[in-house]
Amino acid sequence: MRETGLQYMTNLFMDRVEVLKSYERSEDFYHLEKDLLEAMAEGDRARAKDRLNQIVTMVKDIAGDRWVKDVANYYVIFAALTARFLMVPKFSPEWAVATNITAMRIVDRKADRKDIVETTNDLVEFFIHVLEGRDKPELSHPVVNDIIQFIDASIEDPITVEQLAKRAGISTSHLSRIFREHAGLTLIDYINMRKIEESQFYLRNTDLKIAEVSDRFSFCNQSYFTRTFKKYTNVTPKQFRERKDIDYFSSVLPGSGEAART
Repeated sequence: MRETGLQYMTNLFMDRVEVLKSYERSEDFYHLEKDLLEAMAEGDRARAKDRLNQIVTMVKDIAGDRWVKDVANYYVIFAALTARFLMVPKFSPEWAVATNITAMRIVDRKADRKDIVETTNDLVEFFIHVLEGRDKPELSHPVVNDIIQFIDASIEDPITVEQLAKRAGISTSHLSRIFREHAGLTLIDYINMRKIEESQFYLRNTDLKIAEVSDRFSFCNQSYFTRTFKKYTNVTPKQFRERKDIDYFSSVLPGSGEAART
């Protein structure tokens, strides 16, 4: 028999009652959610992941057999909260909406995998990376500041030292010297590290082939992309995609052995 509108609303209300009866610590839930948003705003990855994991575990416990759908729905709510309360004050509404949609696609791709920790980690890393953004550099040399901003804004395009020197109106050797002096690394290292950092999102959260990611960031071929990726991360793109324990958006200066967030 087809359910009437009244019956549907009654059943929906009873579901709500059952949820409230099965979980009586709703105040803890909202305290966790508030702390989660604060951790996201502060860029505290470990705390944010812990709070989000606690929340989705609560949702899972309440949901019973339908937990996969309910947890996925909460991830979407989390993305909307982050976009509204943390992103809109800093970015344009259009950018916040686009980022929110991207987050929902991350959830959609992982919804059937039933891996709460992996999805939680990926969403937190993604949003904190976006929230941290690329603030205007404050180095003491205005030319170096301008070049860094230009590289960050054009990271998917082909970028050459010659092109940057022409933009700055100085020779390539002079630009290379002042960039290393003020930024602490070579211009080529900065360009490559930024490309590798940004490529990591597409490797971890899309179904793009490695060759397609390579093309997206204007590497001449997949082989060169793989060599460059390994040079700055110590793993290949394939290994990064398969190993979820490897941190997002980080790279290593060759020979330093230390991760750098440029």
